[in-house]
Amino acid sequence: MIKEKLAAIVSRAFASACQQGLLGAIAADTRDIPPIQIEKPRLPEHGDLACGVALKLAGQAKIAPIKIAQAIADQIALDSEGQGSYLESVTVANPGFINFKLGTGWLNETISDVLSQGASYGKPALGAGKKVLIEYVSANPTGDLHIGHGRNAVFGSCLANLLKFAGYQVEEEFYINDAGEQIAQLGRCAFALYRILLDRAVPYPTEGYPQEYLKEFLEQVVAQEGKKYLDLSEEEGAVKLGDLTMKVIIEHQRVLLEKLHIRFDRWYSERDLHAADKVADVLSEFEKHGMSYESEGALWLKTKELGDERDRVLRKSSGSTTYLANDSAYHLDKYRRGYDLMINIWGADHHGQVPGLKGAMQALGVDQSKLEVVLTQIVNLSRDGQIVRMSKRMGTVVMLGEVLDEVGVDAVRYYLAESSPQNSINFDLELAKKTSRENPAFYIQYAHARCCAILRRALEPMQGTDGDKPAPFTAKELEGFMAEYKSNPAVFQALYDSDSEVFAHQKALITRLESFPLEVLEAVETRQPGRLARYAFELANDLQKFYEVSRVITDQLSVTKARLGLILATKQVLSNALGIIGVSAPEKM
Repeated sequence: MIKEKLAAIVSRAFASACQQGLLGAIAADTRDIPPIQIEKPRLPEHGDLACGVALKLAGQAKIAPIKIAQAIADQIALDSEGQGSYLESVTVANPGFINFKLGTGWLNETISDVLSQGASYGKPALGAGKKVLIEYVSANPTGDLHIGHGRNAVFGSCLANLLKFAGYQVEEEFYINDAGEQIAQLGRCAFALYRILLDRAVPYPTEGYPQEYLKEFLEQVVAQEGKKYLDLSEEEGAVKLGDLTMKVIIEHQRVLLEKLHIRFDRWYSERDLHAADKVADVLSEFEKHGMSYESEGALWLKTKELGDERDRVLRKSSGSTTYLANDSAYHLDKYRRGYDLMINIWGADHHGQVPGLKGAMQALGVDQSKLEVVLTQIVNLSRDGQIVRMSKRMGTVVMLGEVLDEVGVDAVRYYLAESSPQNSINFDLELAKKTSRENPAFYIQYAHARCCAILRRALEPMQGTDGDKPAPFTAKELEGFMAEYKSNPAVFQALYDSDSEVFAHQKALITRLESFPLEVLEAVETRQPGRLARYAFELANDLQKFYEVSRVITDQLSVTKARLGLILATKQVLSNALGIIGVSAPEKM
């Protein structure tokens, strides 16, 4: 990356200035020198990049930072890599900044690097095959998925794509909460509605899930099973119809998520934890570690000793286990499966469960650094500035399927991916359907399609006043250019314009391509795949500005060849970024 290369040049220049005694009281031993950081200056007229290390050295050197900056700049001018085409200029500005204007050397190498690495461009050497488990969505199997579930689904999917891109071995898991009172309640409502749909006059439970909420699922059960369960007892019917309805709901959720391009490696059942005695096992583990005790007929975990605000119940006096006990068993099972990292994507309404789970893992003596919990905030949908309540069945909850049907998969994925999980999302349904720059999802896809159109045009006959002219290039010639692009970065020297304003836009597009690896790296480290959605929009914007001032297909072979290479590189990076956020990269729009 250019910033790293420039930092290395500054470091060598600093060492040289030290050795020559040009930095006052700073000796040749530079171990205590602060890290050299290369940043973008606030004002573009100051240059493309800047370094403020001289400001940090003034105290040690006991001389003015402007003099330190000048001494370092003088040594940069003597550096072999700081000369020639890499740096157009190196200047010093008060109070002690070193400003750089890039030449074309690194820019040419950037385009060549993108085309050489292709779909691998931007991949950081981080994962090294480490095993990661991401658990997300994890909705109760008691109904449809709402837009909040959709946010978790898209964020988890994008994070999985990002970590896979970074070299991690990622597994994606849906935890099915198919045990507990909510399932018993589902069964009672389902059995009543099953009989009502088959013309039996039975009362519907006053507590539980509304009939309209469950009706479409029970209609499927009736279609599949007919009347065979009509005469079961209340207890047997609730269990049987609860299981049948839950099966239909889980399949419905699976189909909906696949429509959103999400496929889980594993659907993990909470019931299976109990069937395999894993909940009983974790309670025994707490006892072995001396971290649980009996009081008032209940079993408690000593989480207060571990910094929590209070001790937490593991088993109620009724004998049923709590969410914490079940979650502890599930997470202990995760640890025993041997992952290097486990990430949970939970809605913000679960924030109160995080301290208990963290305390439970500490009580079990496992490595807590291997477990991360990311909380996502709410999604608000609006139309013409008004909050939308779309669902016919739920009234106040917006269903994910309804939003998908209205605006499409790509728009849903983009808008749910783009924001940081710590921020709430304001999803404008009308904006998401626009085919203009106002709609970032469309704008990015259009940029990719434009690149494809330019490349097609290079292979098509050109219309003129005196008849059609042959295509600028043949497919075989373009293939030959690709080999040259990868082996000879100097071929791109012809793409630049002599006009400084035009050159600035050309440079901006290439430096944006060059920054992609750093964007990916920071996205991985901060668990923020949405950075790449925002990056893709900025890249599309830079492409638009380039296109407005730079003809790609010209009468000059060298210029056309060079600019086609830049278009190919831009198309590749757009494709890489869109692939991570799971949005399609169309060739035509």
